[in-house]
Amino acid sequence: MSGSRRAPRQFLHHGAAVASSPWILVSVGVLVMVVLLVIAVGAYRGPGPEFSPAPPGPPAVAVPLPERASSAGREASARPSPAVPGLSPRRTDPPSPVGTASGAATGAPSRSAAPAPSRTTTAPPAVAPSLEARYRVVNTFQGGFIAEVRIRNISRGELGWVARVEYPGGRVVTAWLEGVPQGTFSGADGTLTYRSGPDLAADSSVTLRFHIEFADPGPASCTVSGHTCSHR
Repeated sequence: MSGSRRAPRQFLHHGAAVASSPWILVSVGVLVMVVLLVIAVGAYRGPGPEFSPAPPGPPAVAVPLPERASSAGREASARPSPAVPGLSPRRTDPPSPVGTASGAATGAPSRSAAPAPSRTTTAPPAVAPSLEARYRVVNTFQGGFIAEVRIRNISRGELGWVARVEYPGGRVVTAWLEGVPQGTFSGADGTLTYRSGPDLAADSSVTLRFHIEFADPGPASCTVSGHTCSHR
């Protein structure tokens, strides 16, 4: 019994000694921290002289994209490949034509262009007149007058005709043919226009007469089918 009582007394004695000496715990903690710091420094130190880096792997190869059917894809595929250093590119120019327009380039003597043949313009043959027309005043009176145009067919066939007599500022009262079937006429603004009835036979003549007021007996113009009237 006495022996079992002494053991607890010794344990209590050592625990009281540790609790009364805190520097022992501090020293143990500092020692543990130093050991951990040395281990950490050794783990993070750089590679030694025996360290050799691993050789680099093969370069990555680009996977070619499929050619598109669009015009942009065809243009991209048609681009020339880049030139390799040290190799001179070949010329792709098309061969020059053998013959040239210049005589000096081909070695042949130059030929001067032959002058174009001159074209002589000849006047068309004069057309023989087919009608004759003569104008004259038959009678004059206060405020007006009677005039006539004698028309003759000098061609070899029958002809129709149109007479045109202008009196600026005048008034056409009436118009008629002497002794033959009548035609048609108009007299607007002092201009007499008369179209023949039956065609005029070859080598025959007809007289057109008309009454004019408020105008000079001399007309501004007188034509029959484009032929100018003569005066008598």
